[in-house]
Amino acid sequence: MKTLMFYSYKGGSGRTVAAANVSVALAKLGCRVAIIDLDFEAPGLQYVFRLHAAKRYHDATGIQHYLRGDSSIASLFKDGAFDLFREVDPFRFFTIPESATLLYLAACRNVVQVDAQDPRVEQRTRELLAHLQDEKAIDFLILDAASGVRDAYSIAAEVTDEMLMFFRWSRQHVEGTLQMVHWLSEIRRFGERSFPCKLVASASPAPSDLDGLPEGLQHELVELRNNTRNRINEALREAEMEPGEIFFDIPEMRDLKWSEGVMVLENKNSPFEALAAQLRQGP
Repeated sequence: MKTLMFYSYKGGSGRTVAAANVSVALAKLGCRVAIIDLDFEAPGLQYVFRLHAAKRYHDATGIQHYLRGDSSIASLFKDGAFDLFREVDPFRFFTIPESATLLYLAACRNVVQVDAQDPRVEQRTRELLAHLQDEKAIDFLILDAASGVRDAYSIAAEVTDEMLMFFRWSRQHVEGTLQMVHWLSEIRRFGERSFPCKLVASASPAPSDLDGLPEGLQHELVELRNNTRNRINEALREAEMEPGEIFFDIPEMRDLKWSEGVMVLENKNSPFEALAAQLRQGP
């Protein structure tokens, strides 16, 4: 089982929408996939998966309760896990390969504190991962970790095999992402636990987005973006990150601007399909 941590330094990067769509895309490729919402303070996968109004979601035992020791693995899978392609509309009306599955482990909608410094939290996390691998035969586990460096980050970072760090083309996102790249490099240098990190540029502007702007401003914005991209790639190489450049670009998609949801069920050419195919292929 390969564990992928979807992360962003700042909120609003499109990380959660990407995590949901990539998990569905991997299932469409025939993989057995599980996705866990680790954004304890502001869970969002229930909205992307269109489960927020379902009574079973409202009554669900959240992943937080399990990590705190308030519920068992059996209780978590009974009350807080959703087999999206077999029990949840609109997913169950789409055909996926016989071997595939997609399990969603929800975070409860109430704020429940989880102390990442408690060693029992890491132990429970590892027991859950072992259950997913041994009992559920999961191929890919996706962890939707909260933005910033807080408990959800620490919990995911302790068990992930690889991080996908999402950012938008804004000063706050770029500067924060570069800060994280430097921090991850320092962690590796001091012999702490490290893992591969791939950068994903989200909502990248297309050339058509500049149509209608004065020619001088178009040129200025293109130059600014190219210079920023070069700066990011240079920082990755200095930090000895692999790959030493932005791994993937997700273009701005107007159909997700106001209605965040799963688009890969009907759109075979979405960038999330391409990202899933690259992740499945591996290095």
